[in-house]
Amino acid sequence: MNLNHVHLGTKNLATFEEFYRRYFGFKGKSEHGAGAFLTNGSNFMIAVDPVEELPQLPDWYHLGFCLDSAGDVLLLHSKMKADGANIVRELRVKDGFFASFFVKDPGKMT
Repeated sequence: MNLNHVHLGTKNLATFEEFYRRYFGFKGKSEHGAGAFLTNGSNFMIAVDPVEELPQLPDWYHLGFCLDSAGDVLLLHSKMKADGANIVRELRVKDGFFASFFVKDPGKMT
């Protein structure tokens, strides 16, 4: 059994879709009502709907994406930083083996 999708809400569907396309390689799969399904190369889907009010999620809640190498994470971090993305936990690197950072997607900002 594989995890198939996550269903999220956003205040700005177009900005949300562009963010996940630009940085994480998602593509539009289909529309559903006012929302959309996005999918990546691993066939994982994000179902997203426009909402007026975003729910309050715990501070620890996040989506985690894995890249092939720590170097790929460093490149993505550099690109996002240059683009002015809202990085909420700065880059952490361990001897070229591990790299991570947290970024808030623009659809979650009020």
